[in-house]
Formats: sequence, C-alpha cells, structure tokens
Amino acid sequence: MVFTIFGRAVLYTVLSLGMAEASTITASLFSPLAPVGSSPVPIDLTGPIDPSQTTLNGPGYSVSFAGVGPNQGLVQGASGGHAVPVAGIEGASAAYMTGSFGSSLTVDNGAAGNYLSTGAGTITINFLLPQTSFALLWGSIDGGNLLRFNDASSFSVTGTAVQAAAAGFVGNGFQGAGGSAYVVINTDTPFTTVTASSSVISFEFNPLAASTTPFESANPEPAGFALMAGGVLLLLAYRARSTKRLS
Repeated sequence: MVFTIFGRAVLYTVLSLGMAEASTITASLFSPLAPVGSSPVPIDLTGPIDPSQTTLNGPGYSVSFAGVGPNQGLVQGASGGHAVPVAGIEGASAAYMTGSFGSSLTVDNGAAGNYLSTGAGTITINFLLPQTSFALLWGSIDGGNLLRFNDASSFSVTGTAVQAAAAGFVGNGFQGAGGSAYVVINTDTPFTTVTASSSVISFEFNPLAASTTPFESANPEPAGFALMAGGVLLLLAYRARSTKRLS
C-alpha cells in the first residue's frame, strides 16, 4: 500500500492478491473530487422522499434498494438513523450540499439536498456501460460501511480504508466537520454495479458520478518487467565475471 499526501487528499493504492490491476482511493475532507477520466455519468437524486425506496432511473444508470426500513432510501435532512454528509465547513460550522455535485453549501442541514441512506439494507447503482472511476461524498465514515464493485475481482472498499485515506479525519462515525469525505475510487478492471451496505445503523452518501475512461495505472507494463529482468541478469553476469577475475 502506498500513501501520497497532498494537502487534505491522500492517494491510497491497493494491490489485490493475485492481480496485476491496481485500485486507488483518493479522499478529501472538504475539497470536491471528480471522477477520473471522461464521459462522466452524473447521478441525479432529485425526487420524492419520505424516505423513498422507489427505483431511480437516469441516463446510463439506475439506483435500486433491497431491504426496507425507516432509515433506508432517498432521504433529506437528519433523523435518529441517518445524518447528512458534511460537504465543507463555513466558519466553525459544518456545511452541506444544497443539491448535486457543485451545488452551493448551507449550514442548515434541514435545507440540504437529497442523499442516499442504506439503513440495514443495500443500495445498488447499476450502470449501462462499464465504469472505471466512481466518486461520492461519503458521510460520517464508519468502519462498517462497505462499497462492493462487481468487477472481475469483486473489489471492495471499506469505511476503514477510506478513513486511512482521508488526511485529518476526526473519528469513526463522526457526524460533524471532518467526519465525511469526498472520495474517488479508480480501478483498472471495469465495473457495472456498485452496492453499498453497512453493518452498523446506516451508510449515508451522495453519489456524484462515474467515468468510463480507464485511469493510467502506476503498475509497470509487461515490457517494463522484461527490461527490469534483463537488467538484473546483466548485473549478475557482470558480478560473476568480476569475481572470477579476482579468484
């Protein structure tokens, strides 16, 4: 695992066992992060709330719910079972998005825009085309939160991993400023579904967008490995000849 810290953003690289592909998690507490690549698929969360478990459909995606309950679905504001994801800070107060990605902020959580809450169930985002980058505002990050991608490796991202990637993160499940983060997850292996769940209370998040263009992996190409191997063999041969001359 490699950590690269720049301001409040941390690049967290995950190398899955037995895989050549790499996946990265980039997190920032207060600075919005867009998905990597082109052809973004923005997810619109406007719609009826109560909360609502009605399937959401948009250009290139759908959002469905499994397992119903008072804290699951498309929600707005806060209750005993879910809290509004914190998008920034104004003065000493937590600030919230009033709408979708790029919207203005408000310190009144009652005036915040809609977001998703898993409750004790699951929320699945289905994409029409394979994606390689996924961005979201991850609310009150808890170690029990989980995102699972249906790529070839069944890649998963835990709340614990996001906490490690978010420089300045305050504490597990913290609902104030410093407890939520903008997160971008990139993977070399395309996915068409993202499923959110949580082992504790709820996983609150605002999915911003996904992107269909693969990101550039930091892994050496096969040709690079061949060059490295060739260099090692030449070095060994040189050392062997030098040793023979001295003997």
